[in-house]
Amino acid sequence: MPYIKMVDRPKFKSFVESMVALVTGGTESTYTQGEYFGFYVNRVVKHFLNDPQYQQQSFNSAFFNEQKKVALISNADHVAALLNRSDPIAAAGDLNYSITAPYWGILGDAENVEDARYGVRTYLNGTLLKILESIETINSGNQRDATLAFRRHLIIKGVLDDVMKETYRRKTAFYEDEKKMENRDIWQAGQLVVPEEAE
Repeated sequence: MPYIKMVDRPKFKSFVESMVALVTGGTESTYTQGEYFGFYVNRVVKHFLNDPQYQQQSFNSAFFNEQKKVALISNADHVAALLNRSDPIAAAGDLNYSITAPYWGILGDAENVEDARYGVRTYLNGTLLKILESIETINSGNQRDATLAFRRHLIIKGVLDDVMKETYRRKTAFYEDEKKMENRDIWQAGQLVVPEEAE
């Protein structure tokens, strides 16, 4: 879960705040902002996995604003360096926090960031699903290296799954409840709820 001890959070603070500013600041489209987030997470995850392709283009990064791309790479690489690759279980909480903290800031928890609408939420969730589907165990080196790579792979899958579930539980379910109150439920007393003039 993203709730690492308070004493462990300061090492990520500047990177989290920078990520929120990089993604939400500027004139880029919502799609590009989501791709910035996807690029960051993909790079952190694949760097942690020791996938040699972590440096490759992803999420349309060939078309990113060059200054922002450099900053995204710097943030991702610094965060990945803070993760304990030799003990994936020990790194799980930090990995989760390094993804969830900027994610929730981008969704509207950060000051001066507008609450994300449903389409934005699904788009960001889709970036995480894309990463989850793309990761593979990197079997290089001896048996010990292969075993460690397999373990990192399992931690990454578990962390990304938890990030999505906790974000849904804490952020999206609440948002959907608000929309239900605002727009009424879909079905009520056996009838599909639509405006009276549409009947």
